[in-house]
Amino acid sequence: MKEINIAKNIVELRKQRGVTQEQLASALHVSAQAVSKWETNACQPDTQMLPLIAEYFGVSVDYLFYGCMNTCAEIYQEIYTKVATHVQMSRESYEEAFNLFARAHHGISRGNLTDAERNIHEGPTHISNQNGVSLLCGEGYGAILTRSFFETVGRDTADFATTFLPPLAQKANLLVCMAILSKSEIGHEELQEKTGLDDDGLRLALGALMESSLVLRNKSPQSYRYTINPMYHTCLCVLFATIEVQRSSLYGISCCMGYGDYPIAL
Repeated sequence: MKEINIAKNIVELRKQRGVTQEQLASALHVSAQAVSKWETNACQPDTQMLPLIAEYFGVSVDYLFYGCMNTCAEIYQEIYTKVATHVQMSRESYEEAFNLFARAHHGISRGNLTDAERNIHEGPTHISNQNGVSLLCGEGYGAILTRSFFETVGRDTADFATTFLPPLAQKANLLVCMAILSKSEIGHEELQEKTGLDDDGLRLALGALMESSLVLRNKSPQSYRYTINPMYHTCLCVLFATIEVQRSSLYGISCCMGYGDYPIAL
């Protein structure tokens, strides 16, 4: 069991900060005598004072008690436990993971999101600098890419992309793909309703997408149903989400930290 030693920890933190007992007392709006009593263990700060002391020194209340930060293993376990309180792969588990990601994004950005205690990810944010890229959208998408990732992108990536990117150059094809992604599978009439395409336009788009293997057609007892090819499903999800964050970031999002040059391995 960890040893509680608030007195020792306050003394060490004060000396590390380079402040006197009087300066600490003034910052906390207490008497120097009160600080002296804390440090000599004559008495302990009350429970309402502990968060103020922790905030002043930039540590957690746990640190005031035990004098050590949580280890990586302890932090991982806390995160695991928090997410695992929900049913595995449930909507709630995804939302909890997304909330945790928002905090990570906030840590990278250091202040481009306003309040780490509230819904800091309500709007889209985009960070890009020499160390990597971080994207966050309040509608449920986040990504962190380090610079080293771009060094693995090369000719194989280009070869893969040319198998499915050409059909996506057509707006009607994009609309169909996005409509299908919003469902596990979808019928012709619902597709037409969601995309706003007329019958001929929809058939042309579906034909091009099926020819490129982006879309698969399955026969149901009543009609045909359409799905995205599992080979490209994740790629299209991430692609459209990234495009949406980038598009949104062009309209009033000012937290971008500057663009770096990203090495492409050719």
